Amino acid sequence: MTTGDLDSLLARGRTRRRLPEPAVRRLLRERARLSQGDLAEVMGVDRATVSRWETGVRTPAGNTLTTYVELLDRLAAER
Repeated sequence: MTTGDLDSLLARGRTRRRLPEPAVRRLLRERARLSQGDLAEVMGVDRATVSRWETGVRTPAGNTLTTYVELLDRLAAER
């Protein structure tokens, strides 16, 4: 394992820890008056996928996780 691999692994772990609990994800979206479909369109996923994220059935991975966490961070800052 190279230093770059380790850095990437640690960065993914930090991003996962920043992901709010499912109920908070939904609350942030609703406070911004966005539908699951709105979020899905921006994220490039199906509305059902956003629903699964908000119920905790699934968790995004990879670049999708990073984008979702950044989007949620922006929604939280809008409050």
